[in-house]
Amino acid sequence: MGEAGFVVKVLKQSLFAGFTCIFALGGAFVGAITGAITGQTTETGFVRGAGIGTLAGAILAIELSESLLNGDSLSKIDIIGSLVNGKIFLEWVSPAMLKAYQWQTSAFETSYREISDIFDIDGTKGLSSNYINKLPQFKFSTTKNMDQFGENICSICLQDFSEDDSARRLPRCKHLFHLNCIDEWLVIQGSCPICREDVLC
Repeated sequence: MGEAGFVVKVLKQSLFAGFTCIFALGGAFVGAITGAITGQTTETGFVRGAGIGTLAGAILAIELSESLLNGDSLSKIDIIGSLVNGKIFLEWVSPAMLKAYQWQTSAFETSYREISDIFDIDGTKGLSSNYINKLPQFKFSTTKNMDQFGENICSICLQDFSEDDSARRLPRCKHLFHLNCIDEWLVIQGSCPICREDVLC
């Protein structure tokens, strides 16, 4: 019985591996198509969108296959309903796509920083903390402090301003940011992240 049990165990694991690979390849294929379409319609681009979609589709398919094999209650109706209302995208695909995007951007930012440090190609350097602290700051109020377009979103972190958030408006261009967001930016880059106007007068 020892050999038969071992053979059965190896067969089960082989079937599971094959099942997972088939699901991953199917998910990667569907993800590549949807990613390419999405990438074509956004600034991501066709090839990058296909790559991110492939990765997200494969991860989604593997997680879905594991859920099904573990006996989680995912009926076909639940899956279709999740696809229709976007829940499956929000719960599984979005985090995977975000992670893939973060990998790409962090690799690009690191290499650009290294190149700009080595060859000194960066035109505007960051500001000293002494100068940054002299820039005007205030507590945000939704009734008084909207930007010129009536928006109340920090363009760096893309989060809404809340009442009494610490904020800073750049003196020359008048763009508005969370205090911590713009201070971190200005240490590295001495210009506005939106219009690139130098902060120094």
